[in-house]
Amino acid sequence: MLSDLRFALRLLAKSPGFAAVTLLTLALCIGANTAIFSAVYALMLKPLPFPEPTRIVEIYNGYPKAGLPKMSSNVVEYLDYKEHTTSFSAFGLWTAGPMMFGEDIATERLWGARATADMFDVLGVKPLIGQFFTLENSRPNADKVVVLTQSFWTTQFHEDPGVLGQTTRLDGETVTIVGVAPRAIESFDARVRFVRPYAWDSTRTNPQSRHANYVQLFARLKPGAELGPALAEGDTLEHRFYDSTVPPLRAFIDRSGAHIQMGLVQTERVRPVQSTLLMLQGGALFVLLIGCVNIANLLLARANSRQSELAIRFALGATRGLIARQLLLETLLLTTLGAGLGLGLAWSAVFALNHYRELMMPTALPFTLDGRVLGFTIAISVGAALLISVVPIVHILRANLMQLVHRSSRGASGSAGVRALSSILIVGQVAFTLMLLTGAGLLIHSFMNALAVDPGFEPNGVVAGRVAIPQAHRASGEAAKALLDRVEQTMKEIPGVSSMALSFAIPFQGGLPVNALTLESDTLPPGSPQPGAFIVVASPDYLETLRLRLVEGRFLEWGDTAPGHRVYVVDENFAKKFFPGRSAVGGRFTFGGRPAKDTDWPTIVGVVRNVPHNGVEDHSGNPFVYQVINGRPGGVTLFLRTTRPTTETIALMREKLRAIDPAIALFDTGTVQHFIDTSFTQRRAVMLLLGAFAALALFLSALGIYGVLAYDVSQRTREIGVRGALGATAPQIIGLVMRQGLWKTGLGLGLGLIGAVLLSRTMKSLLFDLSATDPWAYVVVSVLLLLVAAIASYLPAQRAAHINPIEALRTE
Repeated sequence: MLSDLRFALRLLAKSPGFAAVTLLTLALCIGANTAIFSAVYALMLKPLPFPEPTRIVEIYNGYPKAGLPKMSSNVVEYLDYKEHTTSFSAFGLWTAGPMMFGEDIATERLWGARATADMFDVLGVKPLIGQFFTLENSRPNADKVVVLTQSFWTTQFHEDPGVLGQTTRLDGETVTIVGVAPRAIESFDARVRFVRPYAWDSTRTNPQSRHANYVQLFARLKPGAELGPALAEGDTLEHRFYDSTVPPLRAFIDRSGAHIQMGLVQTERVRPVQSTLLMLQGGALFVLLIGCVNIANLLLARANSRQSELAIRFALGATRGLIARQLLLETLLLTTLGAGLGLGLAWSAVFALNHYRELMMPTALPFTLDGRVLGFTIAISVGAALLISVVPIVHILRANLMQLVHRSSRGASGSAGVRALSSILIVGQVAFTLMLLTGAGLLIHSFMNALAVDPGFEPNGVVAGRVAIPQAHRASGEAAKALLDRVEQTMKEIPGVSSMALSFAIPFQGGLPVNALTLESDTLPPGSPQPGAFIVVASPDYLETLRLRLVEGRFLEWGDTAPGHRVYVVDENFAKKFFPGRSAVGGRFTFGGRPAKDTDWPTIVGVVRNVPHNGVEDHSGNPFVYQVINGRPGGVTLFLRTTRPTTETIALMREKLRAIDPAIALFDTGTVQHFIDTSFTQRRAVMLLLGAFAALALFLSALGIYGVLAYDVSQRTREIGVRGALGATAPQIIGLVMRQGLWKTGLGLGLGLIGAVLLSRTMKSLLFDLSATDPWAYVVVSVLLLLVAAIASYLPAQRAAHINPIEALRTE
């Protein structure tokens, strides 16, 4: 075995070009698969680090008729399910978001969670030190305690056990540290640095607020309990509520298709990216398959050129098994070295994947190359070695080695068979490449469609930033309004700022609440879905600052907050959906049920162009409604239209806010165009990754076509020389060779188009405003692949045209 290994190493050293091409191909293919699998394993296959994680479920509401398949839950359902179900051992509420941690100037914006104490029972975790808070802390004003995560305790407090009992500031409130949660809880939400009690008052327990969705509900199934019967229990409770509630709420449930849903936590958390991950892993496997076909072709040609050497070894006593073992060992050596290089590439690629993970699925822990992922790498390396070696081994073992002892390698029997087998492999390689290219082409076209969406406003020249408002400025509505007025005034004082506006969200970034609405004159057909709309809270200068396009009527004014003077501005989608064929201005509607008095109906005063506030990926179909900012918000978003450079503007914004109150924090800053661009991050990442796989596949196909034709030319030197001697011109010889490459490409294109049509059906959820059978994508990639194949065929054809007939015949 060692002598075979040394011999294999010597063979590689004698063929550095072959070794380099093969190792680079294997490294790229194995590295890509390893990197993508690290994400697939971490998100889909690796069990959560909790006791019996398959018993942890998420319970949520769905409103499919309203275009909202998954919403959260509420306190009412939490209390009802705790009291009246038997399939669960524990229930817990959980909500996470940014909080301000620390004192005044040292305040940091960190991600924290609010949870009921029984959430720790749902997860099955125990405190690392100290204790968790209790259900008593969910009472109003009893929530001034906090539990740190282990990582935060390590980085912020250097694992000091004396931290227990210390006080700190969270969102302007003094809280006491009572415990540290183990690192396992970070697998539930990697962003969270601490957990506070989730508290509520009596308004949250009103049964009529059962469909006010504002917090996540989780539960742990009892041992032996199954999800099906548990869901049936939930349905029973929902039907009981339906029968006992008021008619308007029953009508809402009917029109929205409201129903309770349950799913395993791991399944639910990965659902938004599951199809994307599987498609990327499939694309990486396609590249590996194409690479294996390419290398198999090279090894087949290499084995054919070694037939005399192998025949002599056979004649000297080597069995066919020993010869096969030698060939397999050479292939395993190649794949092992390629896998080693591939792991290095995968290690680098995982860094890039983690960048996108933070944007696409921030709750997940960073991807790593752990033992299971390395096991996958070993498995695909061995699989690749077997796939690559089977063709040359079978070819050699089927050859009549005794006859070959008396023949030269040139013109050896089997050359025609080798060319036929190589042609079959090339056809398959082209077919797989076309399927991968088609997927990439569809994603590129889809991405261009998404970028072409009209934003409905002018983002250039607008700088945005979020502001966290300290608790001291939220003591009353008057205090909050005074702060916002002062912020607005100071921002306008910045040189270069022409206008300034306030809102709760940034366009294209999502996160806006959707609310059911009631039209004064409901002319919707019977059985129509429950009407609803997203609410955009903004100051009157929002129109001028973002340069929204007013279609009719007027925009909001500060006077619109006066009692008895409630007005809304709606977008074009709202007007067309609920006021078809007529003006929406003057129309009346309200969020919630019908008001008791006619004068309480809010009025529509204007219509603006559509703005995709929730991003172009929002498929709910719900329109947007604008209302004047009011109340005591915990934070706002500032918009400044300015001619100053972005960095200077942000520095001046921060300076002005510190002058008002050092505790006011400014974060998530940047141009509005930047925020629009980041809304396409997931689509861009998928397009780039699959595009990279497709480009690699295209290169490998071109290399394969070139290699096969070059080998074919070398085997047919005498034939081509004879043709030249008989008067064949250079163009005729070029045409002869190129036809060999193009007919294989054409056959591969035909088979690939059939496969692409079938596979593209699985991509429908990833496409934006595009059919999975978009003809342009198929035509463009087919022409591209045909062009590349023509170039790859022309190079060996040109070489064949320059063969000197006399030299060729003399050599033979």
